[in-house]
Amino acid sequence: MEKKRIYKHRPYQPTANLSKISEEQKEKVKNLYLEGLSQSQIEKDLKMTRKTIRTILKQTGIDRTKSEQWRKRWGSSLNECVFDELTPESLYWIGFLYADGHIRKDGAEHSIEVEIEFKDRNHLVKFANFLGCNKEPKQYSDNSCTLRIYSKKINQRLKQLGLDHNKSYTAKPHELLKDSRDFWRGVVDGDGCLSYANDYPFLHLCGTKDTGKEFVEFLRRKGLNTKAEPRQTKGKALYQFSLMAFKAITATDLLYKNAVVYLDRKYQKYLEFMETF
Repeated sequence: MEKKRIYKHRPYQPTANLSKISEEQKEKVKNLYLEGLSQSQIEKDLKMTRKTIRTILKQTGIDRTKSEQWRKRWGSSLNECVFDELTPESLYWIGFLYADGHIRKDGAEHSIEVEIEFKDRNHLVKFANFLGCNKEPKQYSDNSCTLRIYSKKINQRLKQLGLDHNKSYTAKPHELLKDSRDFWRGVVDGDGCLSYANDYPFLHLCGTKDTGKEFVEFLRRKGLNTKAEPRQTKGKALYQFSLMAFKAITATDLLYKNAVVYLDRKYQKYLEFMETF
């Protein structure tokens, strides 16, 4: 009986052999990709394998995520450096995302999403403008709307500052953020409430224990003398913190006076507080 020939397993090579690929072909791949074509489109147009295309792009130093390439193809804009410097405006939006944002990584894609009440849709327009993004907020349900962007750079920067997908239960303000009134105004606009209780101004914030604790300490450092402490919500892992009357007015004045960006509805409530008392 003839013996079967046994071949050794050849290990997978992550890069393609480009010895038969001309410089002209490499340049064509590079130019098509820089124009915004996807790797699958280039594969069809030039009759090349996806591995060959990836190897050429890697050797030429081009490294884009799928979302970056999608933005290039469809002319979508996004300034991925907006959170590199901690300005009053960027600190505000970090605070708002800390409260109302969703920071996710799904496979190779990194997303940042905000969902708010539909009546506050214009606030997402402000956020898109801050991002240099030409996407429009989408209506998510009868009474809510959402804005989602894809950016590995922004996603990783926000994670450096303590924001992640499980922040609802683990959020703790980063050292670079906790002394910023702009950051805390963003948090209050996202997870707080300005209203009246028994005809007195009322400020309320809901979040993790660390969020409530750091907010109280911030107010005390700024001169607000209060013995109030965050209290755990019955049956839940969240904590609540409240101020009333003069102390609520003092806190909101600290947060909103001469602010560069804010949720319009809550800013109007702050103005009511100041007119009333």
